[in-house]
Amino acid sequence: MVRKVLTGLGIGAALLASVGTASAAKSLTIGTAAAPESVWGTAFNEWKKNVEKDGKGAVTLDIKFGSTQGTEATMVDKMKAGQLAGAAVTSSGLSKINKGLLAMQVPGVMTDWSKVDKVRAAMGSEFEKMLSDNGITLVTWGDVGYAHFLSKGFAVHTPDDLKGKNPWIYGDDPVLKSVYSAIGGVNPFSSELMAVGSNIDNGKINCMSISALAAEMLQWNSKYDNGVDAVNGIVVGAVVMSSDALNGLPADVKKVVTDYGKTLSYKGSSLSARIRAEDAAAWGRFKGRSGVKMYTPTDDDKGKWATVFKSSRDALKAGTFNASLVGRIESNAK
Repeated sequence: MVRKVLTGLGIGAALLASVGTASAAKSLTIGTAAAPESVWGTAFNEWKKNVEKDGKGAVTLDIKFGSTQGTEATMVDKMKAGQLAGAAVTSSGLSKINKGLLAMQVPGVMTDWSKVDKVRAAMGSEFEKMLSDNGITLVTWGDVGYAHFLSKGFAVHTPDDLKGKNPWIYGDDPVLKSVYSAIGGVNPFSSELMAVGSNIDNGKINCMSISALAAEMLQWNSKYDNGVDAVNGIVVGAVVMSSDALNGLPADVKKVVTDYGKTLSYKGSSLSARIRAEDAAAWGRFKGRSGVKMYTPTDDDKGKWATVFKSSRDALKAGTFNASLVGRIESNAK
């Protein structure tokens, strides 16, 4: 009789444990360099709230801000290893999934948002396949902003003004490397995000090509006193997730995660539209700051930059990227 009671209790405990495990919410960790109070941070927290509300307790999003999950390359490696469910990355991080995804950053092609939209509309499915073939699912494309040259203690009018200078390169970014190689005599300084600020302060980095919003968010904008009022490129990115992590969810829960992710919003407007507006406002604040010297390139200056950018693209087509891919990006951006 005692044995039967104990056996019954054991079975009951096992059933209760099974029910508890099945009903526990699955936590998906998402990494980002963004600060929680930034435009991106606000949108990610809105995504979390909506997913957890409509997911009916089946899933939670654990958003890790401020690069606490490591560099973009590290976050991509963690996704592939199953240690991270997703991440918000720039094209630099996307290139760690498939190098071709960095091709949208080739210099002198993307000079306004309409061109970015045209290329994504024409080639979005091709880019998504580059991700899915590597076990990664696109949640939504993201924007960072117009890239401008910022410098400290000197002005940048033409490419030759960068000779002997030390511009920052994010990690091993081959695009900017090719630009500086095409100019010649430039000494680029490569580092990850968290090491940039101190290296601006100690003089190892004295200029960079960056979006105004990113520079402001990372608190680098105040370290520069010169700017070029021209767009030399557009920094883009995406929110991506491990396909395995998504496919491990029930179909209806997966749909909640991806549907809200696709429509990431901030105060009623799309995240993309908000970021574009915020980036323009950040550039206005930089230009209006006391002590900042702005330069608008002449037609002759623009011609010199165009020559350098074309030389850089030709070099990238010859080795780094598939020439046909870059050609299609150029054609669709026209």
